[in-house]
Amino acid sequence: MKDLAQLQAPVEADHGPPRVLDLTGERADEVFSALSSATARTILSALYEEPKPASQLVGETDTSLQNVQYHLDRMQDAELIEVADTRYSEKGNEMCVYAPTDAAVVLCGSEQSATDRLRDAAPRLLGAVGVLGGASLGVQFLWTEYVVATGSSGGSAEQPMTMDTTSTAASSAGSETPLLAEPGVVFFLGCLAALLLVGIALLARRRYADRQSGSDRPATTAR
Repeated sequence: MKDLAQLQAPVEADHGPPRVLDLTGERADEVFSALSSATARTILSALYEEPKPASQLVGETDTSLQNVQYHLDRMQDAELIEVADTRYSEKGNEMCVYAPTDAAVVLCGSEQSATDRLRDAAPRLLGAVGVLGGASLGVQFLWTEYVVATGSSGGSAEQPMTMDTTSTAASSAGSETPLLAEPGVVFFLGCLAALLLVGIALLARRRYADRQSGSDRPATTAR
């Protein structure tokens, strides 16, 4: 069993990256449902300050242990919190220490979410990467079969000793060539970088167009 110093030591929460939720997505419904109560929001806020067991949250929320555990279970189902550690009470009972799952939860709304855009673009991106991979293999094959082979077979026939020494040195140097120096790898990485730049430019252009179309719409007055 852990000693007393370990039991009372603060738990370091290992937060994941901020989670971005679309207002119209199913995950947002679960989050809204779990945080619909003011008590649940108070509990989550307290856990962002420091990971705590349920018994410690009772005093901070001024409610019963059963009610605290109810909200903890709901937030855990919504993946807002997780069990970060376990402790033992003075009576030796095991207690779960809860902590937020993500560093932050961000809600966003748009006509088409970034998630949907990525989902739509994923097949095209994977297809382009596959084409680049095939082309890179072709470049590497041509380089190996023609450029390297031609360079190795070239030279003066009257100097067999020199040719043999040069071929041996070239073969040794070729075997020590870094992976990033291979023509096929260089071709693939260069094309992939260009593809990413084009994708970023198109995404930025699309977002700019969406903002422009949104600002051009007439304002409506709620009644």
